[in-house]
Amino acid sequence: MISSPGADFGPFAPLAQNLQEITEALAATTTQREVIEIVLTPAVRALGAVAGIVLLVDQADQQMRIAGSQGYQDGVPTLWQDGPVEQNALIADILRMKEARYFEDAGELKAAYPQLERRTGGLLPVANATLPMFLDHQPLGVIVLDFTEPHTFTPVERRFLTILSGQCAVALGRAEATRTLEARVEERTRQLEEQTGQLQAQTEQLQAQARQLEERTRQLEDERTALEAFTRFTEVVGSETDVQVLVQQAITLLRDVSAADAVYLERGGELFRATVWNPQFDAGLLTRLQAGFPLRQSSLALALRENHAAFIDHWDAAAQWIEESGHLRAVAGYPFFRDGEMESVLLVGLRTSDVWGERPKGIFRAVGRSLDLALDRARQARTVTAQRDALDVRTRLLEDSTQELQSFSYSVSHDLRTPVRHMIGFLHLARKSLGDRLDERSAHHLGVVEQAGGQMNTLIDALLDVARAAQQALRPTAVDLNALMAQVQAGLTPDLMTRNVQWEVASLPTVQGDWDALKQVLTQLTENALKFTRTRDPATIRVWAEDQGEAWGVFVRDNGLGFDPHYQDRLFNLFQRLHTTDEASGTGVGLASVRRLILKHGGRVTAEGQVGEGATFGFTLPKVGPATL
Repeated sequence: MISSPGADFGPFAPLAQNLQEITEALAATTTQREVIEIVLTPAVRALGAVAGIVLLVDQADQQMRIAGSQGYQDGVPTLWQDGPVEQNALIADILRMKEARYFEDAGELKAAYPQLERRTGGLLPVANATLPMFLDHQPLGVIVLDFTEPHTFTPVERRFLTILSGQCAVALGRAEATRTLEARVEERTRQLEEQTGQLQAQTEQLQAQARQLEERTRQLEDERTALEAFTRFTEVVGSETDVQVLVQQAITLLRDVSAADAVYLERGGELFRATVWNPQFDAGLLTRLQAGFPLRQSSLALALRENHAAFIDHWDAAAQWIEESGHLRAVAGYPFFRDGEMESVLLVGLRTSDVWGERPKGIFRAVGRSLDLALDRARQARTVTAQRDALDVRTRLLEDSTQELQSFSYSVSHDLRTPVRHMIGFLHLARKSLGDRLDERSAHHLGVVEQAGGQMNTLIDALLDVARAAQQALRPTAVDLNALMAQVQAGLTPDLMTRNVQWEVASLPTVQGDWDALKQVLTQLTENALKFTRTRDPATIRVWAEDQGEAWGVFVRDNGLGFDPHYQDRLFNLFQRLHTTDEASGTGVGLASVRRLILKHGGRVTAEGQVGEGATFGFTLPKVGPATL
């Protein structure tokens, strides 16, 4: 029973009956003309079309020709003419897209293909259905139905036409095959008649050809089986990372396509031991290979060390030092190397042939190469997994250590502040209590202690800044570094009233980052530059940016004291100073905070300098913004 999804059987019954009649008629057709007559007339009648036509495409030159038509008046131009396919845009599109086109109302066809109107002098059908016919994925032609009235093509009608075009294509193909076959039979009959006198010789020749055909058929079947097996093997090695599974698949493939016994040997010290083999493998030989075999005694071993497949015809078990392999007549091996050392080998043996043919050689080499790549990938996967696991452990440990260090720094800073505050407070009380009785030497000693307390407070504040920098959550936005630098300069101006400072601030970009964090970074670098140029008149501070492709580089250069470049790696470490307090004050934590904030932005910090020639400090910011908040 013919059915169409979503269609009821009431309106479909006449079309189903027509389709059944067409199907039965096509089954008995043998010519192209009959096929077209059987298809075209019912199609035109069933859908109420005024005309219909079948055009076939010549694959050789892409020319269309009219194979049959109904309802068209002689001498009246239509869209459907002999000629190149590309001259009719509608047909060209249908054959290219492999789908039918339906035009139900007046003007639809003209709107879709205005150029077609010129072919008919303006006489376009009101409604139209054009269906492609394909055979073996090749365009065969089209079936066309034209209407002089608007026509709605229901799902049932479209299903009917789709089935009809498919059956027509099959019938035309069958008719062409029949015609070709008949022509061949006719030609063969003529040849046989002409060769009657040589019947005996031809009979022998045909028998020989039959044997060759049988042999070729067998070879093709073997090749098909081998190709299917190799395809399955390729699919497995493309994703599998378990060595045992990969090797077992390779051994199974070799057994299926070459009827070869196969065994996989892995190195353990100086011996190679069997770890995977096919179920039919000889028990005596397997016992020998499982016990361990020093793969250096035979000519096969010498060949394998050249790192390519080795084949030995007319296998001599005694000469090869493997007496248990006497049942084999030809042997081959494929070595697998790692870091210049052979770590495993795949051995195969033939029981029925003394010589390796080119086909089994090619199969064995292909399997060996594929397995070699798969084993290497499996090793890499295990290595990557181990490295990832180790990295995860180190990351967790680092996170724990960082958290502990931050907590420790914060706790120590707060715990230190109270005794320092007490010490400074009692110093003030001592000065006040002693009054005029405080001699100069004692006053000096108290001053030294008070200064040390102040330095301790400064260090505590700096330590708290480092802890806050590590814990500070970023709020990425678009940051205009020009506006940011202007704020930094404005904040430093009151402290520079007595100094001669020349600023050279170039145009800076807008970057992705946290405004407060980047302000802290630029403030620290600028204050650092001003601190180390106190002995310069004028002090020169230059700020600029460089486009580095995927990141922006921002730099602050001064003409101050500079530093020994041998120690530049220490500059961004906590409490590391390259200058004495007499040369420049500081705690040694400012640059450490800069480094932490820039690392949280996904960038890096840099420093260059020479003693007495100034220094350049810089940082980079990825253009995509911080990776984490």
